[in-house]
Amino acid sequence: MRTLIEFLISWGPMLLLIGVWIYFIRRSGGMKQGQYFEQVRSYMSEHIAETKRLNTNLERIASVLEARNANTVTAKNGDE
Repeated sequence: MRTLIEFLISWGPMLLLIGVWIYFIRRSGGMKQGQYFEQVRSYMSEHIAETKRLNTNLERIASVLEARNANTVTAKNGDE
């Protein structure tokens, strides 16, 4: 019995603080489960679209650099 009382005295304030925190989070209308997943889905869709756009631009840059490199190699071979 004594250890239970010591436990409540030592951990009581922390448990009370956590309980109050949970109460205020729920009361303030924290993000609902469905809203959270919808927001994550939206972020992922935006991220995928941005990645595709970036990939397209990188492919364009790579093709220009490859063409420039091919022209440089051809010009050097013609000079020799």
